[in-house]
Amino acid sequence: MLILGINTSGDACEAALLDDSAAIAELSELMSQGHDARLAPVVEQVMRMAGNTFADLKRIAVVVGPGSFTGLRTGVAFARGLSLALDIPAVGVTSLEALSALPQDSYVLGLLPAKRRPPERTWWGQLIDQGRGGAEPFEASEEDLASLASGVDAICGDLAGVPDFGPKRVIAGPTAKAAALFASRRAADDLPPPRPVYVREPDAKPMARP
Repeated sequence: MLILGINTSGDACEAALLDDSAAIAELSELMSQGHDARLAPVVEQVMRMAGNTFADLKRIAVVVGPGSFTGLRTGVAFARGLSLALDIPAVGVTSLEALSALPQDSYVLGLLPAKRRPPERTWWGQLIDQGRGGAEPFEASEEDLASLASGVDAICGDLAGVPDFGPKRVIAGPTAKAAALFASRRAADDLPPPRPVYVREPDAKPMARP
């Protein structure tokens, strides 16, 4: 089954093509903005690298957040449009479910920095069982981490600044390949929809009318 993975949740524009669980083409371009201009060319190049056409695709996996507001909207809109055009499923994968080294046989706390301005520090988090999030992602403070880590088999993600609470630590970030792998493991009746997961309102607010 040929699956296209898309990740625009952070400081990169990524696409990966998997045949079942084997990656056959991947491309990642570092960028903090401009995902909307580069995503289509990146996906097109990945398809050319693999020697496949869009008609060969069976599923599209897209990282839905939490992460960059603009990046998430770009990736989700692209995946939805391609899904409609090709009449194939688009699968929403959270940033924590798309961690590249996420243990698939364990109960895991996934964590990524939420990029609050210092001195406040928070993390995006999700409790993940056997590779699947049991509930929606959340935002956690430093004070929350100890209780969240209690009872898990491992903590996985970008763990800079996260104390060692005892469980195994796995350093990883979300990738397009991991998103496609998540979609490859799901049955046809168990495909999460591609809707953005923001967790909180954006830091930037519209100007108030006088």
